[in-house]
Amino acid sequence: MDPGLLGVFIPILLIGGGLGLAALKMTLSHIKETREHNRVSGGPQREVKRLAGDVEHLSAEVELLRAEYLQLNERVDFTERLLESPETEEMPPDGSSPGT
Repeated sequence: MDPGLLGVFIPILLIGGGLGLAALKMTLSHIKETREHNRVSGGPQREVKRLAGDVEHLSAEVELLRAEYLQLNERVDFTERLLESPETEEMPPDGSSPGT
């Protein structure tokens, strides 16, 4: 192997190895932080319980909104039927009740 070629590869190997070690150190640090966070916060089981509570709360809200929507829809249907039905008695122009 040519000594000049070896001189090119040595810095590349040193820089690449240094970057690899830095990446490994960051990865291990992240793993350590994640484990510490899970230990302090109660871990994934606590998070699952919190999320389950959130889902129950949202389900209750959706049911309430669904009931309100159905009630509003019934009111709209009733109002549309009233507006579509012909009036049986016309109101006199003076505002008095019909037949008086």
